[in-house]
Parts: sequence; structure tokens; C-alpha cells
Amino acid sequence: MSDVYSMTRSQNHAGITTFLTDDIGGSTGSVKRAELLLAGIPHGAEKAIGSAIKRAAISGEAMAARKVRDFYYIKAGDFKKYTKSKRHVVSTSGGTEVDILFQGYHVPLLRFDTTVGADGLVRARVKKSSTAQVLNHVFRQKVGHDHIGLFERITQKRFPIEEKLGPSTPQMMEANDDVAEAIGEKVRETFEQRLDHEILAVMNGWRK
Repeated sequence: MSDVYSMTRSQNHAGITTFLTDDIGGSTGSVKRAELLLAGIPHGAEKAIGSAIKRAAISGEAMAARKVRDFYYIKAGDFKKYTKSKRHVVSTSGGTEVDILFQGYHVPLLRFDTTVGADGLVRARVKKSSTAQVLNHVFRQKVGHDHIGLFERITQKRFPIEEKLGPSTPQMMEANDDVAEAIGEKVRETFEQRLDHEILAVMNGWRK
């Protein structure tokens, strides 16, 4: 099976496309094999391939969080909290295309590597390649019932205040060129691993 990975980018969106195509000739390709083995079961191949792709896409989303953490001080839970993903699968005679669209929000600066010293000074860094910076006039504040963040007064008055934010999750993804490739490889790898299991599940009647 061969693969082509691509990424489309915008400030609050990152789209990863993975093309899964059968081997040359098609006789030994994973998709073709599923179709041959499940030819006697109505929609059997469709169910097995679809289930395998769903698992593969989920693993790709987990890989996105992992790769971003190689470069940024962000927890996997925070990446997932501030990211929404949608999956779209298109199958043709030439292969299968898996699209994962990541929509993200700017992550509060407090969720990165930040400290508030005894002197009240806030020190923060977002990237692992950077050094901590002192943020003058920035303070930690609880707003509402449960949200705690880092804020700065816009004027000399007490209010209004503005929360300090880091980059959005799609911006973190697009800042590193190897993210799309890592996600694509994970999608392909998981698809290969899961397909045999899904074929067996359909053959044994486990997959409805």
C-alpha cells in the first residue's frame, strides 16, 4: 500500500489528507483482499474497511496531539480540549482518501509552561525551544465560576481586562512540517493493523 500525505492550512483550521491506495496491480492490496474475502457478505467489505478507517483516523488524531507536544509545552488533554476534528472518507476505484479536519481555538497562555513567582511576576514559555519570558503587568485571575487565566489590563483602570492566549492548535500543527507525514503514517499503519481484525469480525458476524 502506498501513501500520499498533504496538509491544508489556515489560522484556525488544519486539514490532513491521507490517500490509501492498493499496491501496484491491486491483487495483494489490503482493500482488494477485503473485497475478495467478503464478496459473499452483503456490504461486508464496506463495513470492514469503514471500521478500520474509523480506528485509523482516531489514531491519527492522537498522533497530532503527540507530535505537537514534541515542540510545545501543552498537555495532550489540553490539545484535545481546544481542538475539534471531523473525519471524511471517500473511496474510489483508485483507492481511499481519509480527510481529518482539525478546528482549533487559541489556548490560554496559562495552559503552557507558566509560573507565578512569590514576587507576583508571571513567567511563561510556549515553545520548548524558547526561554521563559517575564510578562510585566500580567496577573493570574479567576473569572466566572471556574476559569482561571492570565490577564492584562487594557487601560489604567481596573477593567476591562484581556486574557493572554497562546497559538491555536492548528497553528501549532502547521508550524512543523513533519506533522502531516507523522499523522499520515499513523493512519496507514493503524489501518493495516485493524483491517484483518475487522474482516474477521464481519466473517464471524461480530460487526453489524
